Amino acid sequence: MAEMTGGQALVQSLKREGITTVFGLPGVQLDWAFDALYEERESIRVVHTRHEQATAYMADGYARTTGDVGTCLVVPGPGLLNATAGLSTAYACSSPVLCVTGQIQSDLIGVGRGVLHEIPEQLRMIGSVTKWAARAMGPAEIPGVVREAFRQLRTGRPRPVEIEVPPDILQATADVTLLDPAPISR
Repeated sequence: MAEMTGGQALVQSLKREGITTVFGLPGVQLDWAFDALYEERESIRVVHTRHEQATAYMADGYARTTGDVGTCLVVPGPGLLNATAGLSTAYACSSPVLCVTGQIQSDLIGVGRGVLHEIPEQLRMIGSVTKWAARAMGPAEIPGVVREAFRQLRTGRPRPVEIEVPPDILQATADVTLLDPAPISR
């Protein structure tokens, strides 16, 4: 167990699962995730894209050409909505794509105040183009959510999965226990 930010817990968990490339588009909701990715720049390459649709398509193409999980990182709301075209293609073509998405501040989810990039029921919406989706609501929850995402990616029919983490959770620090990678079984 070590004290780390939610962003560090996310990146360390991705690293443990073998992720070496992330296609991402920075945004204010993801600052702490990108800070943690910068800390691991020798281990995880970040390909900065110009549009979320390209981000998801690049992750899909990466998954198809390498056989590894393609990982994309997008802001919530309109960013995730833009990524759904690539996620839909990955879904139809059975590509193992992990979409990591920001969220609005945790205490404002479901309140309907119209915060930047807020869309109602984001998790429910993304369910139509993913096999599984979940939200982490504390730094210590992140390793378990990431591990389950990879279990979903590595069992049964490959399809995209989505994880969302609010920015205040990415920034918060807590004692976090990193987990061993999800087992690979088909």
